[in-house]
Amino acid sequence: MLSQSGTLNAPLLEDRSDRPVEGGTGPSGLSVRQVIKIIRRHELLLGAIMFFTVLIVLLIQLTATPVYQATATVQVELNDDSGSPDLAARNQQRVANEAGIYRSRSLAERVVQDLKLAYDPRFNETPLPTSAILDNRRLQRLAGRLMSSTSITSLKESDFIEITVRSTSPDLASEIANQFPASLAAHRSVMRDDRQTKIVRQLDDERARLATEAHEAERAVADFRRQHQLLTGAGGAEDYAQINRIAAEAASAAAMRAAQSARAAGVAQAVGNITTVGATSPLLDQQRRQLDDLTRTRSELAMMYGSEHPKMRGLEAQISETSTSMRQEQARVLAAAATQAQAQAAREAGMARSEAASAASRAGQLEGTLRSITGKAFANTAATVELNALERNAEAARSAFAAMSTRAEEVKTSLAASGIHSRLMSPAAVPQDPISPRPKSATFAAFAGSLILGLLIVFGIELTDNRLWNAEQIYHQFGLRTFAMLPELAGDALTSAKANPVLQDPQSLFAEVARGLGSEVAEIAQPGKAQTVLITSPITGDGKSTVTLTLLAAAVAMGRRAIVIDLDLRRPSDEMRRSTDDSDGRPDLVDYLTGAVDARHMLPAPLRPQLPGSAESPGVTAVEPVVLSAREPARNPVALMRLGRVNELLDHLREQYDLMIINAPPTLATRDSRMLMKAADHTLLVVRWGRTTIEQVRAALQVLQKPVDGVVINRVDYAEHARRGYGDPVQFYMDSAEYFDGEMPTRRRWYERVTSFRWRDRADHMA
Repeated sequence: MLSQSGTLNAPLLEDRSDRPVEGGTGPSGLSVRQVIKIIRRHELLLGAIMFFTVLIVLLIQLTATPVYQATATVQVELNDDSGSPDLAARNQQRVANEAGIYRSRSLAERVVQDLKLAYDPRFNETPLPTSAILDNRRLQRLAGRLMSSTSITSLKESDFIEITVRSTSPDLASEIANQFPASLAAHRSVMRDDRQTKIVRQLDDERARLATEAHEAERAVADFRRQHQLLTGAGGAEDYAQINRIAAEAASAAAMRAAQSARAAGVAQAVGNITTVGATSPLLDQQRRQLDDLTRTRSELAMMYGSEHPKMRGLEAQISETSTSMRQEQARVLAAAATQAQAQAAREAGMARSEAASAASRAGQLEGTLRSITGKAFANTAATVELNALERNAEAARSAFAAMSTRAEEVKTSLAASGIHSRLMSPAAVPQDPISPRPKSATFAAFAGSLILGLLIVFGIELTDNRLWNAEQIYHQFGLRTFAMLPELAGDALTSAKANPVLQDPQSLFAEVARGLGSEVAEIAQPGKAQTVLITSPITGDGKSTVTLTLLAAAVAMGRRAIVIDLDLRRPSDEMRRSTDDSDGRPDLVDYLTGAVDARHMLPAPLRPQLPGSAESPGVTAVEPVVLSAREPARNPVALMRLGRVNELLDHLREQYDLMIINAPPTLATRDSRMLMKAADHTLLVVRWGRTTIEQVRAALQVLQKPVDGVVINRVDYAEHARRGYGDPVQFYMDSAEYFDGEMPTRRRWYERVTSFRWRDRADHMA
């Protein structure tokens, strides 16, 4: 935009903090327009990245050896009849495991050995002679190469596995792909046979051991029974049942003996009472039989009941009553049957005695047997504890043997039936077309990839770029206004203040911008008072001296009486020394600071009016730029830099000059600028376009500790700045080219920008 003096200059920026700041210092949100601008700023870099990437990829594709790809499909057979509810999940896991086996190095080594790839020049660039032995190290290397050219893929939710092999030979690619299942089958067969043989041998050995233990346990039980004469069931309920049976028989024999003895005694007594042999009657016979029955019953019950038992008493009463009745009957029939009764009684008595003797003999035998069996039963009972322990051992051995036999059969069956097997379903055919190189697709991919990579690099550079490029950056970072953006000068324009384009080429673009700087400085001056402006920069090489002389020339061109005091005593610039007027032999600035001369000796001759009729405008005061500088670097600048002497010099200069410009040393190099700010009314900070960093300016402001009035951006490449599109007035300088004389900065072509890389500026920046 045009300032009040009509110069192209940077505006007084209003607060636009909501806009993103370009140049790597703003928020992350960018509009499409700003993205395009960023790409345009780095279009050369982006184009170079894309060009060389595509070129390299294309050359690689054109010179690459064709690669062929063959794919074989393998189906995994799952034998599992366990009936598990998660069978599908387990099968998928088994398919994944099978794919993992295909990816294993051991299988790759087996394929290398089976196909003799070490001796095949299609696979091995340096094939071994047929008589050479393949060592383990070379085998591992070839297996690794085979694995890198092979991809194993298990299809999702399927029992198919795809084996893809890439090779420069189409025949070899198909051979290798088809060989994988065969090599795995052979490898698995050997491993399975070894494993089955080992497992079956272990099971058989364990079963034989358990059979021996069971046999020994059963033999121990048999030996124990033989030693202790324990039949099956001895020492248990069988012994007690046998004892009870013999005891019952013995009791029955004893009762029979007692009954026959009683019967014999009764018959003998009856014979003594009967006088008539054979005297009897049916009633007597009946009573006798009843008496015998009662007596027998009493004998039988006597083994179980005592004599006081009610049944026994009832029997005794019945016996007594029957005997009485019998005696009465005998007495009645005695006379009639005496002879018959006597004979019958004698016969019966003999028979009763015989039966009693027989019963007595049997009762004695049974009692002896009962005593023997009872003693043996007690002995068997004592041995039962040890026998039970032996039988338990034998039963445990038999159970272990039976379980091991069953387990062995199950394992043998499962080894033969269950497991994972894979077979070749679709053999790999010999490929006809190579999968690479593919120049078209690779070039397109390289173009897209390089574009993405270039954009990432460009935006990375933009986001990490901390250099200052425009006035908006300075405002948002530091809140400072930019007084001017001076174009870059070269050649004789840098020799002195009098050679400055402001004075020599007043209609040029540089002169217009410089006068704008002079107008901005004049606007901040206090009315009716001389103005003192201090100019400094963060580091050396920013063009501080050039800006100082430009401001001096602009002020002189605007009719202001201006003077420069160069207090950069350590490194006085050549421009300052050439601008110093030595014609009148005045002392230099060092002489004044050392106290050798006073201030009035430093002042130049009084200003004189322009004579009428001269070449310049009549009646106008001729004003020339004046520079006070040291002719040589000071040896001890610290001792010379005293604020009192500087203020005294400025007080004398205010009598003749409207503007006094102090050229101070770089802020980060010395602390002189901070001290000299006390003698100045305003301070301008010079930064170099595209070189001075944000950190340098921030550090400089921290050193100065006092507010700076504004910033001057120096050595701006107007054409490059406009190409970058920051949206400030400099971007549109060409639209007003007709207002300026001389050659205007124009955009350089890409090859001009490449060839005009400024190594000198870069060296200055490094310094």
